[in-house]
Amino acid sequence: MAGQLNPYLMLIVPLAPLAGSVIAGLFGTRFFGNVIDRTASHSVTILGVLVAFLISLHALAEVMDGATYSGTLYTWMTVGSIKLEIGFLIDSLTAMMMCVVTFVSLMVHIYTIGYMQDDEGYNRFFSYISLFTFAMLMLVMSNNFLQLFFGWEAVGLVSYLLIGFWFKRPTAIFANMKAFLVNRVGDFGFILGIGLLLAYAGSMNYAEVFAKREELATLTLPGSDWMLITVACICLFIGAMGKSAQFPLHVWLPDSMEGPTPISALIHAATMVTAGIFMVARMSPLFELSDTALSFVLVIGSITALFMGFMGIIQNDIKRVVAYSTLSQLGYMTVALGALFKHRISLVVDLLSLPCWLAYLLLLSIRSVCISWCFMAKSVLDKKHTAHTMIMMVTMRMNITAWHLAKNLTRHRGL
Repeated sequence: MAGQLNPYLMLIVPLAPLAGSVIAGLFGTRFFGNVIDRTASHSVTILGVLVAFLISLHALAEVMDGATYSGTLYTWMTVGSIKLEIGFLIDSLTAMMMCVVTFVSLMVHIYTIGYMQDDEGYNRFFSYISLFTFAMLMLVMSNNFLQLFFGWEAVGLVSYLLIGFWFKRPTAIFANMKAFLVNRVGDFGFILGIGLLLAYAGSMNYAEVFAKREELATLTLPGSDWMLITVACICLFIGAMGKSAQFPLHVWLPDSMEGPTPISALIHAATMVTAGIFMVARMSPLFELSDTALSFVLVIGSITALFMGFMGIIQNDIKRVVAYSTLSQLGYMTVALGALFKHRISLVVDLLSLPCWLAYLLLLSIRSVCISWCFMAKSVLDKKHTAHTMIMMVTMRMNITAWHLAKNLTRHRGL
């Protein structure tokens, strides 16, 4: 039965991980003298993410029955006719992303208990990953560009802290600075796109901007014959190129493996790198009006999918192989967005979630994968075969499985 979601229940989703992060970050570190121990730190953060996941599941079930929510919870300030607000937009796209983010984050939290058990920064690490979850949830649940930009930048900031978590390593410092600076390039284009839409639409609310999309499609930039909607969409996509590591702003992602393995899963699998894909899917009412912008998205995605796959073939480090594989998968998702039709947005949502689970599971099981490959390689070499042959056979089987998944998904959607 169609209805409206409870906005205050939805508010708990981002606030629960934030509360866990604050408690672990303040009371579990030197700020307040390590008041709580390790068990309390991971317990409170896991509890916060678990609560967010359960409410997200409830929201997804309600959305599947036809319920939605779009509204403002708090008005921060009003400048002339422009309102700076905090609000939520909960629909099928948002509900799916909420479940993906909270579930992957929950599994990463649990996995981290064993992985980081001997690390001195145990409590600090749990605080960071819980704060990352809060930032990502604020991004995907936003109903306006101000909150979207807040979540966008907060995710970038926390990823900087996480990639450089082992800050005594020079390679980690280099990697997190590289990620931070490359993302600033993308964010410059992103904020230009938001500024253009604000200047000509007069609002930062999604619904109000989308309501004026036909009017925006007829405007050109002053002093040029460039269509406003095309320039704005390309600027927004430049932001997505940085966050989702699309060519040529992809260079930060492989180096971000310097962080602990749980961060690789959290950043590469289903959260930060899908933020750009999510944003373009959310802005589809605007992108649909510009064939030039969609062609630009299609070309960038095609280059990324092809050449990052080639780069992954020649890597020796399994974590970098997974990183380049993730880049290639993100390229495929970008291609799907570039080839977007109005009735195929649901297919893009499905394509958004599939590589998330695959990369997430592989990254968290990377130690077991390494040990298994060593035993398999030894057994093959003993029979006078090559390890490359074995790896090619495994890779071919994985590709066949992925092809069948995609084929069944397409058939299910009737495309």
